[in-house]
Amino acid sequence: MRFRTFFSPLLWLGLTFFFNEFFIYELNVRASCGWIGDDDEVSQRFFMISDTHLLGIYKGHWFDKLRREWQMWRSYRSAVNYFRPKTVFFLGDLMDEGQWTDDALFAQYASRFEELFGPRDEEEMKVYVLPGNHDLGFHYVLDPQRVTWFADRFRTRPVETLILGGQPFVLVTSMALEGDGCRLCAEAEMELARLGRLLKCAKNSSCHDREAAQFRPYQPPILLQHFPLFRLNDSVCARDDDFDWSDPTRDEKFRPGWDCLTSAATDKLVEWLEPRAAFAGHTHRGCKRRFETRFGTFNEWTVNSFSWRNGPKPSFLMVTVSAGQVNVSTCHLPNENFVKTPSNSVAIFKQSFHA
Repeated sequence: MRFRTFFSPLLWLGLTFFFNEFFIYELNVRASCGWIGDDDEVSQRFFMISDTHLLGIYKGHWFDKLRREWQMWRSYRSAVNYFRPKTVFFLGDLMDEGQWTDDALFAQYASRFEELFGPRDEEEMKVYVLPGNHDLGFHYVLDPQRVTWFADRFRTRPVETLILGGQPFVLVTSMALEGDGCRLCAEAEMELARLGRLLKCAKNSSCHDREAAQFRPYQPPILLQHFPLFRLNDSVCARDDDFDWSDPTRDEKFRPGWDCLTSAATDKLVEWLEPRAAFAGHTHRGCKRRFETRFGTFNEWTVNSFSWRNGPKPSFLMVTVSAGQVNVSTCHLPNENFVKTPSNSVAIFKQSFHA
C-alpha cells in the first residue's frame, strides 16, 4: 500500500514532465502548424523567426535562461525536423544583452545562438540573420566595433540582397535608417538608392544595365528588417489568428525610431524598393497590415517573439513564395499557461491523494 501511495504521484509527475518538456513541442508542431500554398520546384519555403532574446549575464537568472533556451530549442528543432525548410530568417534581437558586450562576451553570446539555431547541415538548410537593437543598440548608442563584430560573425552588411529561386530578398539593418548622415546610415542609403535604380531598370525592358540582369525576370523584392515600417499603433493590424485580443498594450502609440521606423525612412525605403511583401519583428506581437503606396499595395507582417519570456504565446511564420503569391501561416508554439496547468495538477493530485 505504501509503495502504491508513493508510486502513483511519482508516475504522474514523470509523465507530466515528459509531456511538458518533450512531447508537447512535437505534438504542437504536427497538429497546429502547416504550409500554405503549393510545394513545387519554383516555390520557396522558409521560416520567419524574430526576437529570441537569448539571456546574458546581467539580466537573466540562470534557471530562467535554461528554461527559455530549452523551450525555444525544442520548438525550433521540432519544426525544422518536421517541415524541412530550405531557409530560415532570424529578424533581429538574437541576444538580449548584445549592446552591453565586449568582444569576448559578444563571441560567447553568438556561439550560443549558433549552438541553438545554427544549421546542422548547410547544404540542407541556410540560416540568415539580421541585427536588432538588442544586438547592437539603438542608433544613438551604436558602437562601430560592435557593428563590425556582428557583421564578421554572421556575414551581414547594412543592406544585403539575396536571390533565392529567382526571388530577391532585401535585408536591411533598421538602426541604419536614422537619416542623420552617420557613416552607417550613409552607407545604407547609398546602397539602397543603388539597389532601387537596378530594380527599376530590371522592371523596364528598355534598360540594359548589366547589374540589373540579376533581377530578371523581374520580381518585386521582399523586404526584411527588424523594425516594422511606420505605423501609429497596432490598430491597423488585421484581426486574424495572430492578433492577440488580450494584449492590453495594443492601442499604445508607437514612438517612431524606437518602436517602428520613422515616416521619412519608411517613405524612402518603400520608394526605393517597391516591395511585394515586408517582414519585421521588434514589437513582440504579431501583426498583418495592408500597406498602400502610389505604385500599389503590399502586406507587411510583424513577427511575434519566439521567446516565452516576452509573452506566454510565442509564434513564428511559415512562408511560401511563388511567382504570383506570398502565402503566410502562423505557427503558434505551446501556450505557457497551458503547459503550467498539468504541472500544477500534480500538486493538487498529491494533496487530494493524501487527504
